[in-house]
Amino acid sequence: MKNYSLEHFFRQNKHTLDPKELAWSVVLTGFEQNNYPARSLATYNKALFEHNIRFLPLESNTTEPSFFILDPYNSVRAILYPTLIEPIEPQDLINIIQLLSHEDNSKTTVNPDASKETPPAPNASNEITAAPKNIVIPEVPSDNASRTEIHYLDNQPININCPSLKRVVGEYVLGDPSNVDAILLDFAIYAFALIKPTGEFEVYSKRHLQQLSDLRFANPNLKILLAVGGWAAEGFSDAALTPSSRFDFAREAQKWVNEYNLDGIDLDWEYPGSSVSGIKSRPQDTENFTFLLDSLRQVLGPNKIITVAGSGSREYISKVQISKIAEFINYFNIMSYDFTAGETGAGAVKHQSNLFESNLSLRGISTNAYVTNLINAGMPPEKLLMGVPFYGRRGATSTKTYDEIRGFYLNKNGYAVKWDDQAKSPYIIDANGNFAFSFDNELSIYFKGQYIFDKCLGGMFSWQSNFDNSNLLSSAMYNAVNDPRQLEAILKTYYA
Repeated sequence: MKNYSLEHFFRQNKHTLDPKELAWSVVLTGFEQNNYPARSLATYNKALFEHNIRFLPLESNTTEPSFFILDPYNSVRAILYPTLIEPIEPQDLINIIQLLSHEDNSKTTVNPDASKETPPAPNASNEITAAPKNIVIPEVPSDNASRTEIHYLDNQPININCPSLKRVVGEYVLGDPSNVDAILLDFAIYAFALIKPTGEFEVYSKRHLQQLSDLRFANPNLKILLAVGGWAAEGFSDAALTPSSRFDFAREAQKWVNEYNLDGIDLDWEYPGSSVSGIKSRPQDTENFTFLLDSLRQVLGPNKIITVAGSGSREYISKVQISKIAEFINYFNIMSYDFTAGETGAGAVKHQSNLFESNLSLRGISTNAYVTNLINAGMPPEKLLMGVPFYGRRGATSTKTYDEIRGFYLNKNGYAVKWDDQAKSPYIIDANGNFAFSFDNELSIYFKGQYIFDKCLGGMFSWQSNFDNSNLLSSAMYNAVNDPRQLEAILKTYYA
């Protein structure tokens, strides 16, 4: 069965999809005859046509059906995932389109030139680029909290030491990706694929992986990667052990990349040469990790993205050939958080993701120290992405998602937010003035964005999307990298 992309749809219909004739379209992918028999497809076609809506079923390499609702300007406005229990009826689609059309007529201004263009195909190179400028986004009323409408690279501050560097923003996504805002991101990483004893990969949810991959219909330049591994994920030491096992691993990765039309692979081996998480390790892991990445690059080729998630601690660097792996990867995702994850007692009441050291941080540990260590070890700064946690932590005993923090702890219920200006990090105290936990907010993200510019780093990412369902921190990351003046304006409304 052929795999048709939305690009194929645009190319085949760019002349026939006339807004004056058929204002909206519904594209169905992933259908099978046993799920949607011919009479059902005909029913959709007839019902939608009667409301001046075009219906187009497209073959794809997934068996899970998805409905894509497109407006007259070829922007994907909604994606629906039917189930046997909750099917999507033709009238459901009609109702949603009528609602969206009504909102457009009353609340938005449409770019008159948008209908003259067809969205570009997802970038085939292994460079993560900005979101396209021809996607139509509803205007945000001036009296609402706003974000930059789309990703304009010319709003990024320029460092004369790296004037052409295009910085990127991304997120790891563990679980349902329905809250992910594709317009805010340059890349998204599905977490996780695990290595089975057979060497094959398995993911937590193929459906969620497909949904994440489908976000490129809303932002064709969005890059989607599959993260392999995670904390206590077994199988890496064996996979990296021999030339045969390394190429078996690489071919398995390639299979998933091809099946889900992914842009690359993220390796999250925690950690080479270490059994701290309870996984198997060997002294040879240090060299074998480099060989594994070499094999992965050979199999995936030069146009796919390879990233590594790792630490910047001296211990980690002592067991990884940083300067050698740099040749094979596009980015190194610094896990610049969880600094206090193993701490109890006095060490637990310290910052978990501080930019700089202070008397409220663990000695010798900071994001700045991690960055410095990695650069000194041979990783080019433009390949370093700074990690931001979307959760708070109190040592090894407690974590809170940012959604939980907003709901219960932000200057309410006896808790108060404090700011450590030396560390450039916020923290929360309880009613007795005791340290409750460390977290990140829009202000700390702003300063991290400034640090990225100053140090010519490649950008920023978060762990992880579902801890910030409101996308407040995602928007802050977006603006911190792409338009810090916008973030400054928002912060002034908070702290005036």
